Amino acid sequence: MHQGPKHFSSIAILATNRALEMKPVFLTLISTHQFTAMDHEDPHTHLATFYELVGTMSFQSDHPENVYMRLFPFSLASKAKE
Repeated sequence: MHQGPKHFSSIAILATNRALEMKPVFLTLISTHQFTAMDHEDPHTHLATFYELVGTMSFQSDHPENVYMRLFPFSLASKAKE
């Protein structure tokens, strides 16, 4: 019996031939500002902070949306990730 993930992501990444290089420091920065969907957290504030953080990073990408879509799952934890 195959044991796969419980949930699948609904985030759609645009098809591109260009590889996206993410430096570990970017993942760390995003991961330190995670949204967990606790009652005291505001999802709108999380998104604003996420966009602000990613906006400070520079990537060689034809589609900036791909950068946001690839990094967003790293900004979620616990209940929000599920």
